[in-house]
Amino acid sequence: MLTLLDELRQQHLIGDGEFYFAKLIADKQQAFNYPIEIQQLAILVAALCYAANQQGDTCFFLQAQNEHNFFGLTYRALDKDYQALIQQKINYLPISQWQSALQEHIAFTTEPKQKKAPFVFQFDAIYLYRYWQDEGVVIDYLKRAVQNSQDFSADLPHIQQILAQLFPVQESEVNWQKVAVATAIKQPFCLITGGPGTGKTTTVFRLLAALQLLQQVKDLPLLRIQLVAPTGKAAARLTESLRRTLAQESSAIPGLHKLIPEQSSTLHRLLGVHPFNERTHFHAANPLPLDVLVVDEASMIDLNMMAKLLLALPHHAKLILLGDKDQLSSVEAGAILGELGQFLQQVEQDGYSPSLAQYLQHASGEHVPVNKHPATIGDYLCSLRKSYRFHEASGIGHLAKAINSQQEVRSYALFSQYDDIEFISYQQDSAYGLAQIIKSAVDTYQEYLLKIKQNKVMSPQVVSEIFMLFNRCRFLTALRGGDFGVESLNTNIAFALRQKRLVQFTHARDWFIGKPIMVTENDNNVGIYNGDIGLFLVDEEGQGRVWFEQGEKQFRSLPASRVPSHEMAFAMTVHKSQGSEFEHTCFILPTEFNPLLSKELVYTAVTRAKSKLTVFGQEQIWKSAVKNRTQRQSGLERGLSTF
Repeated sequence: MLTLLDELRQQHLIGDGEFYFAKLIADKQQAFNYPIEIQQLAILVAALCYAANQQGDTCFFLQAQNEHNFFGLTYRALDKDYQALIQQKINYLPISQWQSALQEHIAFTTEPKQKKAPFVFQFDAIYLYRYWQDEGVVIDYLKRAVQNSQDFSADLPHIQQILAQLFPVQESEVNWQKVAVATAIKQPFCLITGGPGTGKTTTVFRLLAALQLLQQVKDLPLLRIQLVAPTGKAAARLTESLRRTLAQESSAIPGLHKLIPEQSSTLHRLLGVHPFNERTHFHAANPLPLDVLVVDEASMIDLNMMAKLLLALPHHAKLILLGDKDQLSSVEAGAILGELGQFLQQVEQDGYSPSLAQYLQHASGEHVPVNKHPATIGDYLCSLRKSYRFHEASGIGHLAKAINSQQEVRSYALFSQYDDIEFISYQQDSAYGLAQIIKSAVDTYQEYLLKIKQNKVMSPQVVSEIFMLFNRCRFLTALRGGDFGVESLNTNIAFALRQKRLVQFTHARDWFIGKPIMVTENDNNVGIYNGDIGLFLVDEEGQGRVWFEQGEKQFRSLPASRVPSHEMAFAMTVHKSQGSEFEHTCFILPTEFNPLLSKELVYTAVTRAKSKLTVFGQEQIWKSAVKNRTQRQSGLERGLSTF
């Protein structure tokens, strides 16, 4: 088996990681006298588990769907001859029998609390121990949250009064923001999800105000509240949104600025993650000093980081997760919002439990649908269903809905029906399509570069105007490599701008005036984090420095030598764009289909646009991407179904 895997590696059908992890298991099991078929199976399972984790799965299902899908999770096709060879090595043992065949093997266990081993069988799936452990932390936390639900019947008059104060306008339909606030007041854990413009920030602002006002009414100390997001960019955007909301709401309720924190942080900074060993300053034995934690852009959080966060939470703390369940999942393994979204879909279709529905009616006056046989976790999940950004005439809003429903034909047809969305097709060769994209980028970015040329001194006002012009539009792509990948696009755009004499450099990797960069690692020492966007400009003394946004119209600059690892940012991947919005978004599709193109990726790209969306691509590639749904393998949904 190991020889066969090595052959597959040399042909680039599997990666080095799969092979060397399987080799580690092969070397370790030599000390035991297992039958040859069992040894071969153990080696195969090791490679399959590694491949699955590399593609974001936390486990590998021992089901018929994976019977002949060896390494399909790595998006590399194995022909039938190789599949037959693999089956021959394990004596055609059906996948349904793998657990019983390996249960006596030293590297496998069905009782990980009694026998610690590299691989764990659970939920009809096989895990690497680390992912089983992290998934168990999430399941245990949610079980504890369900068990710790409090009785707020004595506080109902106060809650009614506070909600009436925060939501003075009575809507004709169900006010799902009000429902979410009332639910989160009651529950120790709450997920609030919604698409762009559904008011997630407004909702959480009013929730925090309600919690603090309730403390005041009950003559209790104010709650210690922390606001976090996965990246520096997302944290800055949350801070800006909260400040805008505070300015709008403060007139209705005096003194709100004293109750609600405006500043948010990154998860890494909150937990005190050590940059070299991933250990955290705060953990189960040293919990976070807080009473309420709000986590924005929760879809970006991988399983391991979520487990670290939950372990560091004090048992009394309330956790609020915000995000869009339809967005891309984290780059690393895990899709927690997606898994919870399966239960949320049931809530949206059938309603809440009778007990929660009764509480919501009394507390908020809202009548929600009732489900007599709900999943328990459903009462902790809320969706905001009304978009305040995308009105009926918005093509972006209709397009996002069609993508989520995987209506590939209708979604493409919408481009010809609305003025705010356009599809620029390059049915010819890739060189023609690339030329169209580069020309559009030059036309787009020349405005901010001309502004730089017109100003010799970078005053705060001028820097603000330059960033405003630069942030009006961004080019997003699905891939890193290839002609339409982020690396090639950034280089080609830079050289095209140089040809127009808008920038000057010898090598694209050099610092040049106007160069945009995206930071790719966290650096607590300088306060710059993964995802932060900077522009290289000249200061008042003629020295080149990199300027970063630190909130709305607030900036700081660093010498280029102090900037952490970074990459050019004329174009960026869709993954990196999460947590950002642009007036005009240009989304670039490759000329050949790649399984990384999915409806989640397309939806995320489309919803970065606030006013205008341009898609460069081919009709069939668009339709294939919308039709392709990412389905990560995880046992979280199965674990949550047990209570």
